[in-house]
This record gives sequence, C-alpha cells and structure tokens, in this order.
Amino acid sequence: MRRKYQGYIFQFTRSDHAGRHIHVFKDNRPIGVYDQVDGPVRGLDQHWNKDLQTGLKSFIADLHERGDFR
Repeated sequence: MRRKYQGYIFQFTRSDHAGRHIHVFKDNRPIGVYDQVDGPVRGLDQHWNKDLQTGLKSFIADLHERGDFR
C-alpha cells in the first residue's frame, strides 16, 4: 500500500522485513524507514517533525483498518 499524507509518501508491504517497516519518501526521494519496533531508522529521525508524525499516524490508522499492520 502506498499513500500520501502531509506531503510525505508512505509505503508498506507485508513481505518487507516481516511487515515491520514503513518506507517514507519526500518529493519521491526516500528519506528513511519507520520500524514498528524500533521507531524511526535509516535517517528518518533527521526528518522527524509534526507533519511527518501526523502523516505516519494517519497511514498506520489506515493500515490497521485494513488489518495489514499489527
């Protein structure tokens, strides 16, 4: 699933890293990964702001609705 919220693109695939990772893009460039267990990784912490957090929460809520993210 790939969606855009708050100017960020979030991408999730169940088969990627056992369904733990959400890849985050800004302007179609990868900026990092959100790990369900470890939080922001791979440089995402450098971009961590209110818009990113709001977008991520919305995306995770959509994933929960679909039953894709635990």
